[in-house]
Amino acid sequence: MCCTAWAQESLVVGWSSWRPFSFRDEQQQLQGLDIDLVEAIFSRAGFDARYSEMPWARILRELEFGTLQMTMMANKTPLREQFARFSIPYRNEETVLLIRRQDKSRWQGVAQLSDLLPRTEFTIGLLRDFDYGPDFRTFVQSPQLKDRLLVRLRLEQLMKLLLAGRIQGLVLDPMGLEELSPFGMPLDELTTLIYIQQTPVHLMLNRRTTTPQQLQRLDEAIRALLQSPEYRQILARYHYPQP
Repeated sequence: MCCTAWAQESLVVGWSSWRPFSFRDEQQQLQGLDIDLVEAIFSRAGFDARYSEMPWARILRELEFGTLQMTMMANKTPLREQFARFSIPYRNEETVLLIRRQDKSRWQGVAQLSDLLPRTEFTIGLLRDFDYGPDFRTFVQSPQLKDRLLVRLRLEQLMKLLLAGRIQGLVLDPMGLEELSPFGMPLDELTTLIYIQQTPVHLMLNRRTTTPQQLQRLDEAIRALLQSPEYRQILARYHYPQP
């Protein structure tokens, strides 16, 4: 049994709409893979979540300068560690480079990120303030990629550019394509060019408004959840790959 003796405390948890991880259903009820995992973690750690919806870029600012105490589905980076503390991983995510299926023969021979460096006609779409793991973080520092990275705030903007051929690739966790389901885009026209890597996902906590003791409770709760049948049941509910 984990942490059941603790009195209930509230933490303010920032979230953004990103199917299937966190979203509102037709009845405006908050749900999603990460919402269910956070609820399972919090129930073991003795916390209640007070959810606050805002764009991802604002979540990062609020964790650094504001009163927001936590968010989920976060990659650990050196920059973020300056203002946040991170839990142990509670799941993994995949990162791939998507292209149009009709362009697959054009990029034949591209098997890893470094193969794209001399392909000056290949432009990559990225979401602002998103992290795609250490391998891609290193890749984008290459001078050959100057002026070949297109950053936008919303996924649907990047997807429209990709489908129109105005960018040649899009970096994404493929499960995140579900976020585009309300837009009716022809997602079957896409295929994976490169599997980039699998990255551990953490809870990210505001250093100023949370304590090491609270982080310890969350870590203990995550360890307990990962060993429980409930963990696999939650992943299966959203058809997420089992560890």
